[in-house]
Amino acid sequence: MNEQAEATFDGWAIVELMGHRQRAGQVSEVEICGAKMLRIDIPAEPEPITEFYGGAAIYAIRPTSEEVARDFVRQSYDLLPVRPVEYRPTAAIEHHSVEDLDDDERSF
Repeated sequence: MNEQAEATFDGWAIVELMGHRQRAGQVSEVEICGAKMLRIDIPAEPEPITEFYGGAAIYAIRPTSEEVARDFVRQSYDLLPVRPVEYRPTAAIEHHSVEDLDDDERSF
């Protein structure tokens, strides 16, 4: 029996996801909890972002150069994750009342 090695992609790409979202960065295949996932390391500022997606969420992967991927990220909207509602910055915890918080610190 002739066994074929399973080919995996590891490089720079623009990934199109269901929901009409696009992400660009260095992509690789990883296994998490027994499931194959696509890892995208996005070269965002002020710090890189890592995201993981299952195969069913991926519409297309377009291999590209590092330069094109970085330019795509610079031209994209803010990729930083949204803070969960439960998250409270340390400054908010130190205040004794909500009235003492700045508008940015309030999350109602």
